[in-house]
Amino acid sequence: MTQPTLQEQLFDLILAQYPRRADAVEDLCHVLNLAKDPIYRRLRGDTFLSPQELTTLALRYRISLDRLVSGQSDNVVFQFNAFSRKLSDFTDYLDGFVTDFEQIRRMPNAHLHYASVEVPVFTYSLFPELMSFKLYIWGRTTWDFEYLRQRPFDFDLVTQPVIRMSKTVLQHYISLDSTELWSVQLVDNTLAQIEYHTYSGGFRNPGDAVVLCEKVADWVAHMKACAAAGRKFGFGDKPENGQGILNLYHNEMVYTNITGLVTSDAGRLVYSAFCNPNFLLSTDPKLCDYTESWFGHVLAKSTPISQSAEKSRDWFFRELTRKIERVKQRIQLHIDENA
Repeated sequence: MTQPTLQEQLFDLILAQYPRRADAVEDLCHVLNLAKDPIYRRLRGDTFLSPQELTTLALRYRISLDRLVSGQSDNVVFQFNAFSRKLSDFTDYLDGFVTDFEQIRRMPNAHLHYASVEVPVFTYSLFPELMSFKLYIWGRTTWDFEYLRQRPFDFDLVTQPVIRMSKTVLQHYISLDSTELWSVQLVDNTLAQIEYHTYSGGFRNPGDAVVLCEKVADWVAHMKACAAAGRKFGFGDKPENGQGILNLYHNEMVYTNITGLVTSDAGRLVYSAFCNPNFLLSTDPKLCDYTESWFGHVLAKSTPISQSAEKSRDWFFRELTRKIERVKQRIQLHIDENA
């Protein structure tokens, strides 16, 4: 049997990302700035792709030419979002999520598997106060935005256009079916950041730290409602109007970084946090196989906490609430003592 050429393999992977061949042709015309007839000649193999066209398509569709050439190599090629765009403000980061989610929405029967020991980043947007605080933290640390270095946090720091973009990210997440693996450590990182900034004078108004703790508690209550319904919905919405399916599991034996796997009829994607909140992205089949197998093994040994698993769900979310209350009490005591 003849080995497929590099061009054939590349087009097979591109076409698999579309529900209809005609849709792929339309986009390829735009990407390569060609009419339909030259595109069809390239798809049939009558015309070879130029090196520049190969590069353009590989970058546009996030396909590793190294992987196609090396075949069974153990090398795995990743795309790193911090390399592809230099962040200068919060919208640059959020725009990356919007772009990725729009690609995922085009993938038929897409499903997200997500494992994390931190609050899923998309869900901070349920409460603008939480999203603003997390963007502030990342802006001061990972992204090192100069204008934040000496600026204490307040709720007016993040503009409404940024909040609206974060809501777009949230809506994409809500509409996507997902199976998620959580730990009771989920809120620890955010609570530690709130408490540290309280003691270090990082709030313009120290009372905002208490507000943030209350918003984390609201987040817990809302996600418990989503878990009970087995559906994702926005804050203030009714469970019966939920959109994406939420299958939620609890496991304390596996400590993992933030790992996401998108499966679909058109292909798979693996996301892995690196220098949080940045992430690595790969479509390598071997890595996708490994990640899918890992999720299968771990979920089989985990406790369901969504839908009918009321007893386990009550325990899990009660533990989160207790953590929040303890931190809130310490913060309030500190504020009172230094008033």
